[in-house]
Amino acid sequence: MRTPRKSAAAARSRIRTPRLRSVVMPDSHPKRVPTRRRLLAAILVGLVASLALVWLIPDAHHGMGPATVGSGARIGLGTTRIVIPPLGTISADTHAPFFDLDLVIGEVDPEPLAEAVSSPGSRAQLVGQIEDDLRAVAIGTALRLLLGGVIIGAIAAELITGRGIRILAAGAAGGAVAMAVTVGVTAATFNVTAFEEPKFSGALERAPQVIAAVDESLSALDGLRSRFESLAARLSQLISLVAEPVLAPQEDSVAILHVSDIHSNPIGIEITRTLAERFDVSAVLDTGDLTSFGAPIEARIGTLIDRIGVPYLYVPGNHDSLANRAEIARVDNVQLLDGSLATIDGVRILGIADPTFTATNEVSTGEANEEKLAAAPEVAELVARIDPGVLAVHDARQASETLGLVPLILAGHTHERSFLQEAGSTIMVLGSTGATGLGSFLVESNLDYEAEIIYFQNGDVISYDYISFDGLGGDFTIERHRIDPPPAAEPRPTNSSGGEGI
Repeated sequence: MRTPRKSAAAARSRIRTPRLRSVVMPDSHPKRVPTRRRLLAAILVGLVASLALVWLIPDAHHGMGPATVGSGARIGLGTTRIVIPPLGTISADTHAPFFDLDLVIGEVDPEPLAEAVSSPGSRAQLVGQIEDDLRAVAIGTALRLLLGGVIIGAIAAELITGRGIRILAAGAAGGAVAMAVTVGVTAATFNVTAFEEPKFSGALERAPQVIAAVDESLSALDGLRSRFESLAARLSQLISLVAEPVLAPQEDSVAILHVSDIHSNPIGIEITRTLAERFDVSAVLDTGDLTSFGAPIEARIGTLIDRIGVPYLYVPGNHDSLANRAEIARVDNVQLLDGSLATIDGVRILGIADPTFTATNEVSTGEANEEKLAAAPEVAELVARIDPGVLAVHDARQASETLGLVPLILAGHTHERSFLQEAGSTIMVLGSTGATGLGSFLVESNLDYEAEIIYFQNGDVISYDYISFDGLGGDFTIERHRIDPPPAAEPRPTNSSGGEGI
């Protein structure tokens, strides 16, 4: 029996119909699980962002004794700034990077403040109150920074590395770690004694009092129990200044104002007069180049010096002609020092004028330097014979043979400030009190006007304030520096060939 033939249509249908297989299609919206690398990237982003954007964290405001204090942090190298309106800002390098700390003394209630500074007992209570408040400020600021670091880190990681709960948590963790470590390092390395060498900018008439308030009673602070108590003592002094009149600088020391290289700039003389008055100095010591070109008319600057109400010790420089030296020496309060000694309240100052005159270019700089070095042994002999506490010269080359023979050497000439302690002597070279002269007065210039106020006790140097005025704008800074005894001098060789000078 034959099998019936299937229809052609059925055959074609069998051929064209493919066998259906089960195929798993990919999900067009897969669930993305962060890899370890992305999580590490999110942590790093949170860490860096929290440090870089710490300035976005708003300052905290706290009560501190009779005042309101704002506290905050910024990315920086470890400076603490105390802002005291309207007195100014005082700062010091107190701790390790990467934070700068700001304390802004805001509103001060005058009645409680007046009561708090009325007696030694009430002052002690003020210190205790500020110490307690300062602890609260420190804790509150640390918590605010930690919280701010978490928020900044989370947001930055979400924006940069992608979305997701894990990314958010990783960024927050990075920010928290960055803040915790930085706050911990700041707390561990914070050194209140850094304010022994503060930097001040603000109202010039209150500068001596602000510097003295921070520097006051350093020996007493040594016995305090904690950094909080030390800082509280200093803050109480600064807050008290708001209610006090202008006082005289510290009375147990002798202050001498060091200026140099005025170069006929009348602004330099006006700055000298103002500083002499504000800091109640005993004398002004000018280490030369008071004039600039050797022209006789420049000697009229002596009429401005005559308005300075203290002795003006003048050690001529290589731009001061012989005629101008003699004319300026006729001013009533000027004492020209050239191989002679001046004693100011127990401080013995030997001044030796520059032996050269180079303003007319008749003598080259090289020839002048050789002449100064050749005269250095004579300077050393004079120092050994007179035994001064201070040697004042215009160019430090003149003192190149006196290291170890005199405690303090003051000079100018280079228009660049420097400080060096070597072989038993401290060598201080000042920049230009005239911002290098009339050139900066007649044309736009950003050169600083510089001066130093040097403090002595029992004839010995103990500290100095470096003061710089920023061009003609009137902004200025004051830096207090303590001077420790220099290292002892090594035995001198019997036959020295001399050197290039200091």
